[in-house]
Amino acid sequence: MNEQPRPKDPLRAFTFAGRLLLVLTLIIAAGVFYWYVMFVNDNLPSGSYPVAFLLIPVVIGAAIFFIVVSLILRLAGIRVWRQPDK
Repeated sequence: MNEQPRPKDPLRAFTFAGRLLLVLTLIIAAGVFYWYVMFVNDNLPSGSYPVAFLLIPVVIGAAIFFIVVSLILRLAGIRVWRQPDK
């Protein structure tokens, strides 16, 4: 028997619902980032800002959104994470 190690696919850790939640989180984060850059930053003084200055709050918000929704789905009985294969 040829036992090849499985390829490291980061999406294998998610169920179908988890993958949908991940895609939804990325779409919402992209929309919030666009809104943040186009409309909220009008109040900042003019100058050059690094992208990380604008992106870090959006990434933190997206992570919190993903965690909260995955906990809500878990309470509803919908699994987001797969059981590890042994």
